Amino acid sequence: MSESEAEDGVVASAVCLVAIQEAEALLAAGGDVVFSEGELAFARARVDPARRLAARLAAKRAAVRLLGAGVLERQVEVVRGDYGPPRLRLAGPARERLAALGASRALVSLTHERGHAAALVVLLRDPA
Repeated sequence: MSESEAEDGVVASAVCLVAIQEAEALLAAGGDVVFSEGELAFARARVDPARRLAARLAAKRAAVRLLGAGVLERQVEVVRGDYGPPRLRLAGPARERLAALGASRALVSLTHERGHAAALVVLLRDPA
């Protein structure tokens, strides 16, 4: 482990970009293959559900890229309360891989504009 890794606790990070059109197609098909009921409900309650889902899809893909080893997009859920930042909720193999990588939590940041959405996912270990 390098000195900077010891100080900041970052295990890994990834950015993913998704076209809004891809989320529109998933939404038209129901979206339940990739998205949780909570994610779909959150997006459908907004005027721009496809943009919201595209950002969530980007987060799922970034997390899956980092976690690897058989983790599925469906095992990563973006949750958010009425106020406050989005969070990642990891289920089953995704949670197990997080621990196996030496990380204790995953942070996420989402953004979207007219044609694309992006997400940054950072895996962190607790300070020693």
